[in-house]
Amino acid sequence: MSYEHISQRPSTLADILVRRAIEQPTRVGYTFLDGRGNREVEDYALLLDRVIGLATRLREVSAPGDRILLLCPPSLDMVHAFFACLLIRRVAVPLYVPTSQRHSETVAAIARDSGAVAVIAPQSATSVARDLLGWPDEKIIDSAATPGNSSRQLLDTPPPSADDVTHLQYTSGSTGSPKGVVVRHRNLMHNLECQRRAFGHTEASSAVHWLPPSHDMGMILGILSPLFAGYPATLMSPLTFLRNPLSWLNEIAENTNTTAGGPNLAYGICAERVSPTEAEQLDLSQWDVAFVGAEPVNPIVLRKFADKFAVSGFRRQSFFPGYGLAEATLYVSGGPVGSGLRTRSFASDELEKGVVVEKPNGRELVDLGPVGAGTVALIDPETLRRPETGRVGEIWLCGESVTSGYWNKPEESEQSFSAEIADEGGTPYLRTGDLGFVVDEHLFVCGRLKEVMIINGRNLFPQDIEWSIESTHPGLRRGGCAALSTEINGEERLIVVQELDDDIADDGVAALEASIRSAVSRDHAVALHRVIFVDKGKVLKTTSGKIRRAHLRHLYANESESRAI
Repeated sequence: MSYEHISQRPSTLADILVRRAIEQPTRVGYTFLDGRGNREVEDYALLLDRVIGLATRLREVSAPGDRILLLCPPSLDMVHAFFACLLIRRVAVPLYVPTSQRHSETVAAIARDSGAVAVIAPQSATSVARDLLGWPDEKIIDSAATPGNSSRQLLDTPPPSADDVTHLQYTSGSTGSPKGVVVRHRNLMHNLECQRRAFGHTEASSAVHWLPPSHDMGMILGILSPLFAGYPATLMSPLTFLRNPLSWLNEIAENTNTTAGGPNLAYGICAERVSPTEAEQLDLSQWDVAFVGAEPVNPIVLRKFADKFAVSGFRRQSFFPGYGLAEATLYVSGGPVGSGLRTRSFASDELEKGVVVEKPNGRELVDLGPVGAGTVALIDPETLRRPETGRVGEIWLCGESVTSGYWNKPEESEQSFSAEIADEGGTPYLRTGDLGFVVDEHLFVCGRLKEVMIINGRNLFPQDIEWSIESTHPGLRRGGCAALSTEINGEERLIVVQELDDDIADDGVAALEASIRSAVSRDHAVALHRVIFVDKGKVLKTTSGKIRRAHLRHLYANESESRAI
């Protein structure tokens, strides 16, 4: 059997899947909890059988290296589809079943860009795939496909190698058009090992995840990391979490040595929507790793969560802020476990100049821990040289976790993945586009190069302005604020787009605008050109919760569209 080599040292995630099914067949790998409280449980043996069944069908309509769209909702179907691709050397393209015209256009664009030859989808979504993509039925594979006698003869086929592509992780498009990041087995294996060490995962760990599997954090940390380290994961849909955040916390309370988390949004929703009585009935004392990432970490939100759930036994030291990106597979820095939320304050006026000066009661930034995957370099984005000590630089990365570029985009790949430090050369680096600095070997991120706003000659970070605004009035929706800049008569001006709760009366809007303008003037010494109030859900975000500022800026620039944001 071709897979006998895994008994020595597995080199791919497909190897690990087969080994676990052979050596630990009855150990639970995944549980899916639907919105009605029903559970679907799979041990490793059942998981492999279903993966093989789907891979057998997939092999009939595709060849090694072909791209396969995974048009599955959050479910065990997505798990099976991804591993089926890995097992027979197909390239997975994890997506989602579109629920709007905009989503449909994105999925169709990704299908064209990836050159996919087939799609895996549940029966409930096959008509969507047929109508959207215009493909014949033989190219649309039912995710529940389980041919009789699929058996393990499939394992006699040549196994994947470390350089084979596992999947294309399409970026969520917060700063531009979605691009397919090319992830290989060696990238995955390296990053998953770095995660295992950083999070302290063992087979005694457990996880509870609601993050969308079409996103890198949902797929890699939510689905792949548990299989790699050998611990069980309970999965649920993002819609289940959003409709009832208590369901996520209840599941965390039922497990031990638990890893769970998400962006700031997750903690903010729980703090606002779980009642004090419900919090008293929870036991979150076994929540060991409460990771937070995917966007700038807001310490205000995390403190509110910790205060609310102290009665539940939640420990502040469980917070695990981190930094990562799809281009580096996922994880870059974070922790260490047990260190909790740590912040340091810096002089805002100096940071605007790119100088790092600590100052009490200054701009509070979250410590994102030591770099645990690869090597980081801080580089002046204009000179491409290392700046003097104590200055902000663009974060550049190199190492085995750094992926090999964007699918079919050689120019963009060259620009982002093959940067060289001036006067040093040799080593290619990934340019992240993020700005930050290192203090005591720990990473701090202070903004994005493409999102820095230059107002009156000063560099302002939109997140700082958004956080100031959110705390001004209880009627302003948390996470529903976007600070933008636009050119007016040759000068950059500051714009704020802010969602309102439904119960805010029209006569209260003027007072809200006044409080927003006052907060921005007080905290940042800058005047607002315009405040645009919009309905709930109109501040568009990516699947990971990042505000799509570039898209909002485009809407504002077109006056006729801005009235209908």
